[in-house]
Amino acid sequence: MSVPSESSALKEAQEIDGYSAGSIVGRYRLIAPLASGGMAHVWAAEPEAGSGLGHNVAIKLIKKELSADKDYSRMFIDEATIASAIDHPNVCRTFELEQHNGTLFMAMEWVPGDSLMGLLRQGKEFVPLDAGIAARICADACAGLHAAHEAVGQDGAPLGVIHRDVSPPNILISLQGQVKVSDFGIAKARQQLHERTKTGEVKGKFGYLAPEQITGSKGDRRIDVYAMGCVLYIATMGLRPFGNGPQAMTKILKGAYRKPSEVDAMYPPGLEAIVVRALAHRPEDRFASTDEMRVALEEWLSSARLIVTQEDVAAALIARMDPAKLAHVKKLRTRPKRSVQHSFSALLDAYDENEPPTAVSGIVVPPGDLMRKSRSIPPAKASDLLNSVAGVESDVTVRTAVDIRAPDAVADQSGWYRTGEHDLQALTDDARKDVTKTEVTGPPTSTKSPGRAAPESASRGGSALLFQALLSGLIIVAVAWFLLR
Repeated sequence: MSVPSESSALKEAQEIDGYSAGSIVGRYRLIAPLASGGMAHVWAAEPEAGSGLGHNVAIKLIKKELSADKDYSRMFIDEATIASAIDHPNVCRTFELEQHNGTLFMAMEWVPGDSLMGLLRQGKEFVPLDAGIAARICADACAGLHAAHEAVGQDGAPLGVIHRDVSPPNILISLQGQVKVSDFGIAKARQQLHERTKTGEVKGKFGYLAPEQITGSKGDRRIDVYAMGCVLYIATMGLRPFGNGPQAMTKILKGAYRKPSEVDAMYPPGLEAIVVRALAHRPEDRFASTDEMRVALEEWLSSARLIVTQEDVAAALIARMDPAKLAHVKKLRTRPKRSVQHSFSALLDAYDENEPPTAVSGIVVPPGDLMRKSRSIPPAKASDLLNSVAGVESDVTVRTAVDIRAPDAVADQSGWYRTGEHDLQALTDDARKDVTKTEVTGPPTSTKSPGRAAPESASRGGSALLFQALLSGLIIVAVAWFLLR
């Protein structure tokens, strides 16, 4: 969920239905109110318990006066069930459905930004978007709706989802330019809990209803195609094609609306053809699916030589957002996360600088401060290693700060190289044997062999041994420096 324009009057400190900033709902702590609709209140929240790297979420709480109404509760459960079955970048994700003190709530993806309605509404008027920006937003929304229409249940059969409430307030846009369809509160689907639409009952916003919704005829996914035609019209014209309120239904049934070129002679003909086809009175004359409409919009952008990216959409959003609302969203977005702080505090408390993390530690990339600590340990001095080999120190200490890589050492998933304890012990035993041998036997005696002259004196043999020890020490230091680099 995003921060709709209607929620600008909500203050962080106010109490809504007994909840305020800081209240605990399930495993989440409420941060600030985002919006209030006909069925529920929406809050920004953060995970309270656990040590995972949690993100801020949107908590949708069913209104207190409706919590005892079974039909509203069933609709709420249906919304969560349908949304959780859809996995697409252009659909607002639903993470969980729970109950807190007898009140149903769902945790959803929080979209830091605004709705398409907030982008269009400037004061008391609707200001149209650049045609390319509007086409990109509508194309992405069509992609999300197609994913909803194609969703399947646990049995693998199509759910037959129809959103039935596609409108600018339910199309969210993030500060990164991502477009997401939200609010499946009155969506129609197979196996839903709440009652089907009764005869004479109309669900949806008046200005975006398809003719078959008004007449009560059987509808399909092309209801959402019609609504997207209305969205494209208002996004590029700054006007609703049929107006608003109950009087709009009469115009919809008659198909009475002014084509974009009748209002603006400079309106792109190719884009107008898409609007007219989406708003066809008969379903069979419309695009067969929202994906087909998306392809038409992409082809128009290509033919018009317009390259519109998410960065362009984000720039348009930031340029139009109310400065106070933009500052509020950025503040929520950059707010320190309690669970992240808790995670890294616990990690640092348990960290042993002499024991690098392993694959089973759960760390894939070590935090920056841990990496700096491990790299700041000074390497062993060459004199220490040489003295140990020469017998000055009889007990050889293998420094784990210098990560000696044995031949059978392997790289674990975290990117650290680690030598097992048995490898270190073997290195220690070998070093001790070398020291003992040197102390007991002393310098090697001179022997003659065919084709090889014996040393002239024992002192020359001692010099050779010292040279070998020095060379071995330098090699060990070089290897240790290379591994710690």
